[in-house]
Amino acid sequence: MKLNIKILWLLMVALLASGTACKKVLEEQPRATIDPAYFKTPEGLDGGVAGIYSSFRGHWGTQIFTQLFNGGTDEMIRGGAADVQHNFTYSSLMKSNTNDYSGFWNSMYININTANGILQFGPEAAMDEGKKAHLLAQAKFLRAFCYFYLVTTFGDVPLHLTFNTEATAADARTPIAEVYDAIIKDLQDAAAVLPDQPAPGLGKPAYKATALYLLAKTYLWRGWSTAAKPTDFTDAFNTAKGIIDNKGAYGLDLWPVFAQGFVEGNEYGRETIMVIEHTKDLKFGENSQTGTGASNLKENKSNFFFRPNYPTVNANYPAAGGAYVCVRDVQNGRPWQRIRPNMRYVLNVAFANKATDSRYDGTFQTIWLSNSVPGSARGTTGAATPRGTLVNGVDTAIWMADRIVTPAERAAFKGIIFEPDYLSGATVPYTSLLYPSLRKWDDSTRADMNDYSDRPYILFRFSEVYLIAAEAALKGGGTVQQATDMLNVLRIRAALKPGQTPEQYSAAVAAQTITPDQVTLDFILDERTRELYGECNRWYDLSRTKTLVARVKQYNDEAAANVVQEHMLRPIPQQQIDLVTEGPAFPQNPWYAN
Repeated sequence: MKLNIKILWLLMVALLASGTACKKVLEEQPRATIDPAYFKTPEGLDGGVAGIYSSFRGHWGTQIFTQLFNGGTDEMIRGGAADVQHNFTYSSLMKSNTNDYSGFWNSMYININTANGILQFGPEAAMDEGKKAHLLAQAKFLRAFCYFYLVTTFGDVPLHLTFNTEATAADARTPIAEVYDAIIKDLQDAAAVLPDQPAPGLGKPAYKATALYLLAKTYLWRGWSTAAKPTDFTDAFNTAKGIIDNKGAYGLDLWPVFAQGFVEGNEYGRETIMVIEHTKDLKFGENSQTGTGASNLKENKSNFFFRPNYPTVNANYPAAGGAYVCVRDVQNGRPWQRIRPNMRYVLNVAFANKATDSRYDGTFQTIWLSNSVPGSARGTTGAATPRGTLVNGVDTAIWMADRIVTPAERAAFKGIIFEPDYLSGATVPYTSLLYPSLRKWDDSTRADMNDYSDRPYILFRFSEVYLIAAEAALKGGGTVQQATDMLNVLRIRAALKPGQTPEQYSAAVAAQTITPDQVTLDFILDERTRELYGECNRWYDLSRTKTLVARVKQYNDEAAANVVQEHMLRPIPQQQIDLVTEGPAFPQNPWYAN
């Protein structure tokens, strides 16, 4: 019986996370169907914690979520096949599509109720006391995690800290001050119990550094908010610095080269603090059968969304005719074209220093080698262009240049050269379908070219701890010199490039090293792009720092006309509002209710 309850619970989590469950969420969330006694068992604690972790697969690395929280910023604009286009442009259609966020909202609250059940009844479980304490600490971290994303996404949200066993049609939003207090207490409690490092073979579930990372970030967020306390930025800086000072105890460090953090196989490595777990296992990984087109809504498809439509580039491009110079295969990925980089900001501002900063090359794929058939053997004959016949695996078939090339360069290049579309004089410009591709999530181990990725999705990285510390220091939690020092750690790491001579490396370090007079909030935000581009942080960063409107208007032409201050919160799902039929009406966030 308990096994069936557990399966029902996990099934409901999966359904609501994907937004496909029954609409009466307040009445039909799995509360009364779960016997609280289940959480008094070892199986209940283990299953509850595992179920919460599993639910995160329904968000990070999925199609709509990725667009909702990367779009509408200075970093990214619509790809040619974008889904939630109103979210990229802040059009008035956002007001009638607030349920875009219902799966996220519902899933977080189901998780919170699960955590509440674990914390309320779990202490009575007859099991090893050390393991029980660990699972209870995990539940506190996970409850804090869910509330962190709710409050930073929606603002005031209902705060429930006890297990709900009865259906209700009443609910109310709690002021952010109380929500932040609850998050901080849970994270402090979790950090006091969780181990310094995960046990071997367990991947990267929450451990002490994970709780401290989120605690530092919570202090940072509250410091910017209307609920700010005088010590928030100091607490954020000191907590982040404590992680850095004790990185050895936590098994953390920066990779020597920026791109190593995203090399396949390094997902659990020294720079990773937390991942969303994925596996090749079809059942427990919640995956579809390989070769069937990746149909499960909880699969990691982050390797699809940022890919341009490279297989459509023919030998005579932009004219018609000729064979395709690069066909779709596992190595080059499935081209979904949902999101593309805002190259005017990316090239002119964030990555303007590419000559001495390795992070542009570590973030974007800009060349595609010739392959006339999937998996072409190196050295075989590729497509014939007007400038010569390509050699598979040797010649560059597509080059996304970062500048205007000369006619002589174009004539000497056998493949197709694209140029930034915002530059006057571009002969073959980038388009909404063809552009440099984010490479962080690529997966070359897939069995079929159309398969999902089974790589764990990297959610929290150690490098961001330096950025949190720098921002907190700039805001008064430390000194500007301390902010500079934190940034320089990352910038000097980025100076290292493959094949450099010692002299070139020394020159790059000098160019990358900054002084306190260069450190501003805009500089830190640009540094966050260089370090964290494409990692589902950007809308949150601009919302936290109250810079969304200014930076979108400055850099993002497709959203500049519509963006307003109220977009620093996302809308409450209309589904939630409609279900509150008792007591005061559940209010929508401003702008979205008009």
